Amino acid sequence: MKPSKDDTIGAQESSTLQNSIQAHPSPKKRLQIGNKSANDKGKHNKGEYFKFGNYKHYYGKRLQDTDFHDIRLDVLAGHAELFRGKQILDIGCNSGLLSIAIARQFEPKSLIGLTNDAQTAITTLKRASNVEPADPTKFPFNVKFVHGNYVLDDDVLLEIERPQFDVVLCLSVTKWIHLNFSDAGLKQAFRRMYLQLRIGGKLILEPQAFDTYKRRKKLSENIRENYAAINFKPEDFTNYLLSPEVGFASMELMGVPEHCKAGFKRPIQIFSKN
Repeated sequence: MKPSKDDTIGAQESSTLQNSIQAHPSPKKRLQIGNKSANDKGKHNKGEYFKFGNYKHYYGKRLQDTDFHDIRLDVLAGHAELFRGKQILDIGCNSGLLSIAIARQFEPKSLIGLTNDAQTAITTLKRASNVEPADPTKFPFNVKFVHGNYVLDDDVLLEIERPQFDVVLCLSVTKWIHLNFSDAGLKQAFRRMYLQLRIGGKLILEPQAFDTYKRRKKLSENIRENYAAINFKPEDFTNYLLSPEVGFASMELMGVPEHCKAGFKRPIQIFSKN
């Protein structure tokens, strides 16, 4: 069977993206700006370097075949209307492969990914695109990656937050916010997500189970101390998000990815802001 034009374009995009990532393999902290100094070159501790969950081969564990297909896309596809034509923020999106797939498959108006390791990939796709003129609402021009730390230095900064997104994605990131910024940091992040959503907006949350934290508690002294002090467990997240302290009106289960690895079969939830 002769491949369709869309299939051919998709294969070319996948090849271009994979080549770009292979050419720029060094991961950076995905939740916080941080560059090594010249004196640190070659001397970093591997645990310290990956303490934000930015594993180079993370998607190697998520993929179901040689082409990029994160199994979570199958769950998200059941709610494609949440993304189409919407403005999306994706928090802590690693190398950006899933973000890029969402932007291509579900046609949001815009998607901003918070990461330190994906801008080169989308820039390469934009340069290779045959879309003319460059429509900012069409893939790949509807994707942008920015560097930054989502956890603010002071809670008082929440007072200047304004609604600007229709959807906030927080997929397999809560553990890393939690370990690096403690109970207070994660709670602040949840409140910020709510404040950045417009009325009717959705938080799509995929939290990691607490029993996965233990394996990472030795990545740094700060993480070790935060882990020992955690009282706010993942089973408490829903009640907190629905409480007056945050303000979401309801939660529904989006689905559970049928992944081959049990550790990645994490429920994905939708929290709605009224």
